[in-house]
Amino acid sequence: MKYLQGRRGFDIITLESPARSPGPGQVRVQVLACGVCGTDLHFLRQKEDYTPLGHEICARVLENGEGAVRFPPGRQVVAEDQALCGVCDACKSGRPCLCRSGPSLDGQSGMGEELVLDERLLHDAEGLDPAVAAMTEPLAVAIRCVDTLDPAPGSSLLIYGLGAIGLFCLAYARLRGVTRVVMAARDAGSRRNRASADIALDFGADGVLFTALPAFREEALRGGSYDNALVAAPPPLVPDAMGLVGYGGKVLACGVTFDARDARAELDVNAMVFEKKALLTAIAEPALQFPLALRLLRSGRIDAGRAITHRVPLVEAATLKTLFGQDSSAVKAVVVPG
Repeated sequence: MKYLQGRRGFDIITLESPARSPGPGQVRVQVLACGVCGTDLHFLRQKEDYTPLGHEICARVLENGEGAVRFPPGRQVVAEDQALCGVCDACKSGRPCLCRSGPSLDGQSGMGEELVLDERLLHDAEGLDPAVAAMTEPLAVAIRCVDTLDPAPGSSLLIYGLGAIGLFCLAYARLRGVTRVVMAARDAGSRRNRASADIALDFGADGVLFTALPAFREEALRGGSYDNALVAAPPPLVPDAMGLVGYGGKVLACGVTFDARDARAELDVNAMVFEKKALLTAIAEPALQFPLALRLLRSGRIDAGRAITHRVPLVEAATLKTLFGQDSSAVKAVVVPG
């Protein structure tokens, strides 16, 4: 059974291990597609040690362990990377987002041929294109971000970041009734940003702006300050977002980095207090909103496939360096083991 690990410099290696039989409550699955997440790209740019790659997983059930009866062999599923346990104090107190006891991928690479997973991680994804089904996880992340920010219908939203999370936040915010959504990225000359901007406009963005341009702030405020901002980009952009929301505005930060130099941001807390502004954060573990994400994908209300620009065979994973180790038109790639 082949699987991938990677580290800084897009140093990707293929490892092999014997196939495992599932234990009680587990299933053995064949991976059909695995999305390349921004976190994977952080590993490949910044991590010193080899790290498992891939957690946006669509798979087919091959074998059931004792007591695992929800998904028969042959069923197509998607997998959470960290599930709720359902029995801890947080789960039983109506705060499942604080659960830290549920099953996980246990260090397995989703970019591989097979996995053995706790049945509680799985959701039925029968009938979907596997690559599109693999977008369930990032779409669920975006849903969680927007729901945490909780923009009112008719409000405005500025989103920093033209990656998959930012794009899916845009699409879902539109479904929630946000009437003005502007996207922001850094470099107007980037091939990746140009490709992402086209997707953003298809998803309903009112405009795409570039922070490196001198007129960015003037252009961003042309329609007035924003009710909300969402930073699906490095943390140092949070103060900029805070400066562009108006009185009583909210900013949500969900972008992270493994480079300590980019992990901090300096905020004017006095201004936040006097202007009644709020800073929120969101992280995707444990997983929430997979059922809603799957419904939106099945219904076509969110065309996640529009964001997929490249499908990469597992044996050609080295091409990820060409796609993401330099500027290119790649926005969202999916590794396809078969």
